[in-house]
Amino acid sequence: MDIDSLTEDYDSDIIGAIREVASECNLDPDWLNNDCASLEGFIDDLALEISWITTNYLLKNIDMYVADFIGMVRVKAKAIHDGGLVPRKTDKKDLMLLLKMGDINSLEELNMSSDFDFIKFKYKRAYDFLAEMQKW
Repeated sequence: MDIDSLTEDYDSDIIGAIREVASECNLDPDWLNNDCASLEGFIDDLALEISWITTNYLLKNIDMYVADFIGMVRVKAKAIHDGGLVPRKTDKKDLMLLLKMGDINSLEELNMSSDFDFIKFKYKRAYDFLAEMQKW
């Protein structure tokens, strides 16, 4: 549905290209969003906690890195906790999907895995959301 980018600012040419792709592919105009990157301190808070993996995509003028699995969970948990610029339902869906990919399907399983303690102890609003769900 969308791609989250931690790119701080897009210049006008890039914004134009993003809109053109959206139009041609029938995507939401915000399909490539950097909402989190524009939140003060968002990236700095995560910088030491995420391992970045180089992608194998051959892009002419773009170096692309993807957060490791736990890093992606951290970003989504923080986005839910902080609320972002706009409360996004997709962050909650993304967090549940990521946890399922990590074979964590319930609050009980989350609490049994120390790999995800940061959700409970650092991102309370994300943890509370998952506690309401119990299973996903």
